[in-house]
Amino acid sequence: MRLELAKYFGADELINSNEQDPISAIKDLTNGEGAHKTLEASSAPSARKAAVQTVRSWGIACFVGERGEVTLDVSPDLLRRQVTLVGSWTFSTQGQSECAEFVAENKIDVEKLFTDTWSLDDAKEAYEKFDKQTSGKGVIVPN
Repeated sequence: MRLELAKYFGADELINSNEQDPISAIKDLTNGEGAHKTLEASSAPSARKAAVQTVRSWGIACFVGERGEVTLDVSPDLLRRQVTLVGSWTFSTQGQSECAEFVAENKIDVEKLFTDTWSLDDAKEAYEKFDKQTSGKGVIVPN
């Protein structure tokens, strides 16, 4: 479902990490150099490590969200390649404003992002599904 959503929203390339090695695929797509910037939002340890390893020298890798642990080899993964690692848990008010403007200016169908809606009574089910990371985004609404 997430790959289909990425395609719907205009992704140029799709990589299914269950079918191919994402590090090799990204290196192939960038002629061996790696991406200028990476953003990892699943919090899966393997995805976080791949986000750092697929960014090019002098690039920026960003971890969004919070969950799980990751082990990096600091010298080869970061220092020797001059990689900047940024952690982000929330937006500033300026960042939220910029995001809202981007959505409005590009007429992004945000409703399409939300694949599930739950009531407060169904919050336990919502969190169980969220933990599986198999759907799009969900929202819990007051009863």
